Amino acid sequence: MTLHLQASESVSEKILSFLESLSKQGEKIEIIDDAVYKFEKEGILKGLQQIEEGMSYTSDELLKELDK
Repeated sequence: MTLHLQASESVSEKILSFLESLSKQGEKIEIIDDAVYKFEKEGILKGLQQIEEGMSYTSDELLKELDK
């Protein structure tokens, strides 16, 4: 499950503290801040646009280009 949360600083601190306690118990948790979220979203949207414009490559084509 993915959750995007907007909260005050005091609420955010409480939530992060709770998540940290879960992590210490062995639960798998990944925290992504707004900057990373926006960066990843832009990358995904750019990739989708490139696919729509036929600007995609097979993995073999990419590996050949990287070997040059």
